Amino acid sequence: MFEILHVIVGAYYKTMDMLFMPIIINTHPALAILIISFIVSFIITLATKLLVDQKRMEEIREKIKEFQVKIRKASKDPELMKEIEKEQEEIMKIQMEMMRMSFKPMIYTWIPIIAIFAYLKHVYDYNGVLHTLDPTWNGVVVYLPPILSKLLLVPFFHWLGGLFYKGGFGIVSDYALGWLGWYIVCSMATSTVLRKVMGVK
Repeated sequence: MFEILHVIVGAYYKTMDMLFMPIIINTHPALAILIISFIVSFIITLATKLLVDQKRMEEIREKIKEFQVKIRKASKDPELMKEIEKEQEEIMKIQMEMMRMSFKPMIYTWIPIIAIFAYLKHVYDYNGVLHTLDPTWNGVVVYLPPILSKLLLVPFFHWLGGLFYKGGFGIVSDYALGWLGWYIVCSMATSTVLRKVMGVK
């Protein structure tokens, strides 16, 4: 059993090395993570575009918006409140439909995404590949401008992370991000851009 597991894990790392190690070796960690986060975001966005009915999703969102406007007006209109009570069941049904549509791409993407994420941890985390090659590396991938660091609440997340995570790399600066923080920032940015470019709602 353990031998089979060892073979599977070995094959996994060899595959990941073949796909991503050329990027990791030849580029700065910040750029490498940006490229990899773009690849992951592209996979998710493409799956969403192919598997989710975008027209139907937009229709549902418009109906929910209209319903929310009615709710705000209903506080001053008892007749409208009666209409809302009749519509509420239908709105709950289409909200459930929207939730099912949103989860559909995850069925196909969660395994490759977890595999890539685990590989990034293997490379960039404490005692990972890069740290083993250079024990003096402090785990910092990028330093943000002070104003951006405050806007992204980096000091707060450093504090929060310190409550749950002990050991590993220490916090170097309120403006510094490790691989995980930088991946999250890159992922949010690339997802937003790709969704707009590819017309995903």
